[in-house]
Amino acid sequence: MIGLRWSVWQYFGAGILPNNLLALAPSEQAVFQGAPWWVYAVLLLVGLIAGIVNTVAGGGSFLTLPALMWLGGLDLKLANGTNRIAILPSSVTAVATFTRHGVQDRRLTVRLLIPTMIGVPGGALLAIYLPTILFERAFGVLFLLMAVGFIAKPDTLLAANRRAPVRCPPAEIALFFGIGVYVGFIQAGMGLLLLLGISLFHARDLLTASAVKNAVGFFMTLLAVIAFVAWGQVRWAPGLAVAAGNIFGGYLGAHLSLRKGQRFIFTGMILVMVVTGIKLLWPK
Repeated sequence: MIGLRWSVWQYFGAGILPNNLLALAPSEQAVFQGAPWWVYAVLLLVGLIAGIVNTVAGGGSFLTLPALMWLGGLDLKLANGTNRIAILPSSVTAVATFTRHGVQDRRLTVRLLIPTMIGVPGGALLAIYLPTILFERAFGVLFLLMAVGFIAKPDTLLAANRRAPVRCPPAEIALFFGIGVYVGFIQAGMGLLLLLGISLFHARDLLTASAVKNAVGFFMTLLAVIAFVAWGQVRWAPGLAVAAGNIFGGYLGAHLSLRKGQRFIFTGMILVMVVTGIKLLWPK
């Protein structure tokens, strides 16, 4: 039955899709096509939770990546590429929700998009050819140190009249270019890095910073998706299952942020930073 499904897909798909897209679903992937309904249900639920986490702070990929590997049967590199398809919808719904409620800073979004978008393709290529261990260790330490610093001085992010601690455009460009490289490389923790970068160089409240983070994250993820699809590093069936949950997760996460305000985002951010840091440093 699995072989018949694949033969039918090849027959009809060959006349519609280019060869590189057909290569994204080789015959060994047909095992997932015959997966029981509960596998899709679990992936959808994971996507829902990850969409909320990504919208509020970031780090939802640490839920979706293991799910894609364990339930989707993907290796780390394929899971990394497929995960971009999975999390893209939450950015769309989050941005739409924030914009509809008048919470957005388009000028800052465009300013941050330029260096980050330049960095994403290079990071995506690194992800295809290099191991992730160095990035994971470095950013694991960074997240834990920053969490300790914000817990010690929460007004750094929460004070209504705070000033951006750094005013250095070259340093800002370099930092967000580096974030773009990291996002292209591994994605997990993207929201945290964007929130940290915005708080470092721009005096925005956390709600506005979260809206900008989701807008920038959408365009970066979209660019990474294009790169991973072009290199055949995406599996559509498990990715779209997680993506379906992400749509609702992004909507719920944005509404929670709007209703609960800065304290809610701050608490979620600290929790995710600690968990993410430990996850990145935990021995494999």
